[in-house]
Amino acid sequence: MKQTYFCPLDHFGSVSLTGQDAQTFLQGQITCDVNKVTPSQGQAGAYCTPKGNVIANFDLVAHADTLLLHMPLSIVPSVQQALAKYIVFSKAELHDSSATWCRFAIWGDAATECITEAIGSAPNSHLGSIQNESSLAWGMQSETSEFIAYCRPEDKAQVIGLLEQRASLAEVNAWETLQIDQGLMYVTPDISDSYVPQMLNLQATGAIDFKKGCYTGQEIVARMQYLGKLKRHLFIGQVHSSQAVMVGQQIDANKRKNVGRITSAAPNGEHTYRFTAVINRTEAQAEELHLHEQDKSIISLSPLPYEIDPQVFERIKL
Repeated sequence: MKQTYFCPLDHFGSVSLTGQDAQTFLQGQITCDVNKVTPSQGQAGAYCTPKGNVIANFDLVAHADTLLLHMPLSIVPSVQQALAKYIVFSKAELHDSSATWCRFAIWGDAATECITEAIGSAPNSHLGSIQNESSLAWGMQSETSEFIAYCRPEDKAQVIGLLEQRASLAEVNAWETLQIDQGLMYVTPDISDSYVPQMLNLQATGAIDFKKGCYTGQEIVARMQYLGKLKRHLFIGQVHSSQAVMVGQQIDANKRKNVGRITSAAPNGEHTYRFTAVINRTEAQAEELHLHEQDKSIISLSPLPYEIDPQVFERIKL
């Protein structure tokens, strides 16, 4: 029996850029190569402070003559405010387009058929995108049927009707758990301006282009990649806790406190949570971890589904 699911992503929004200088302006601001973005191909990326800390990460896609940055709704105002300081010198316009679109995640055996039914065709590659005048969708993983789709608010009821013919409505936690298990997360205000991209494994998930040239924070990001200074990075984990696991929550080791912080979390059964967290590599590899002030909430870590180039890690001096 085929199992296919969808859920609204009402907690996500988008920042949009239009105008003749939109592409050039954004190229100088973010970690990915905007020149590689086309109506049929998106990019993952991040926007950093001059010190190299990630303000937000996102999926960057094009719809008609507009560049759209898909990110958590809660971080949209911060990104818009930060970009607005510099866009005044460009022939480009910046908008909060969160209310302009409705967003859905679709995944499972018949997800491709769902997208095809709703839009006319379906992407077949990682961040490959398809669109028409009033909707767009892109693939989240090239090897599995997982998509994010946008439609206009006036078409929402019709799109839900089409999805319900082939898919079951799921809790958003199911989609969040799927993302966590793939080592993916999006920065929210609780952890914004806290980590350089490599601490979030963004270099391993294709969100950094090291050949594109200068952008805000580029010197710090490049230095971290090539000088071998990384001491902590993103891990996937699971924990049993009678209390809700929250983004920003502290992680302790048996010999040392404050060795990491939760960066995303989703319930995955009764009193069980899947999460991503930035954790000191030494303690993650050698010690027992638990939630802060919850000694019995022992953390188990899972292997990452992608490889991290060992050159980025801190060298041990013999």
